[in-house]
Amino acid sequence: MHRLNKPVITKETIMNMEDMSFFTHSLIFDDLLIVSQKETNCFVLNSNKGLIIIDAIWPSKCAFDAVISAIADVGWNPNEIKKLVITHGHADHTGCGKWFVNTYNVTAYLSKEDDIFWKNNPVKPNRPETWKDYAIDVYISDGDTIKLGDKTIFVYGTPGHTPGCLSFIFPVHENGDIHMAALFGGATPPNDLLGIIQYMKSLDYFVEQSLKHNADVFLTNHTAIDNGLLRIEYSKNRMSYMPNIYILGQNDFLKYCQVFRNLSYDALKNINKF
Repeated sequence: MHRLNKPVITKETIMNMEDMSFFTHSLIFDDLLIVSQKETNCFVLNSNKGLIIIDAIWPSKCAFDAVISAIADVGWNPNEIKKLVITHGHADHTGCGKWFVNTYNVTAYLSKEDDIFWKNNPVKPNRPETWKDYAIDVYISDGDTIKLGDKTIFVYGTPGHTPGCLSFIFPVHENGDIHMAALFGGATPPNDLLGIIQYMKSLDYFVEQSLKHNADVFLTNHTAIDNGLLRIEYSKNRMSYMPNIYILGQNDFLKYCQVFRNLSYDALKNINKF
């Protein structure tokens, strides 16, 4: 059977990142909630001392309301939100963070490089609503950890998609069993040669670190990468005897990582066309 070895990303894919008419969510692990619109994911990690938001979808009150509604729907308390951790400084990840800051006084984390990048290089220069609109409290970089209660997020610098892009590894639980989840922060490579090379080096580095942590779960912040909406729908309707499709095992984890290399090869081919 013929299967695609990379996602099809079109102009419509990019446009859909701003569509706030649809949201879905699922508790994909006992302590990890995914909230998504058509193209972009947010994760909520539950610790015994509160909740950590990872990425924030889009700078829209609708996105914030969707995350809060999802948290309440799975029986968690939105008032327990303590931290906002951001992979990189694009508007579809810094997202609705200002509402978390203003409503819950969360501590916001991002790399210094991407805080500057976010301010100086807005994704939509002609649209002020997408510009930097809240402060970062803690700058994080390669080798740092973010701790809250019984949860530790390991931080790795993976520049390429943006200058200060970050990726994270953290524990999640399924019926009492511990799994290590890896979230590669930059879903797609840039369009310039040096940027693509850096992106591929970052991917290799993150895979190396993921293997050291025995990561067997690979997460992505964009639904196009992994048929994300279908996976969420499966998870919402999964019976107790059915497998968790987010648990890949290390062999399939490595296969999954190949998608980012395939995207990079395509980007290199596009450069060679000119």
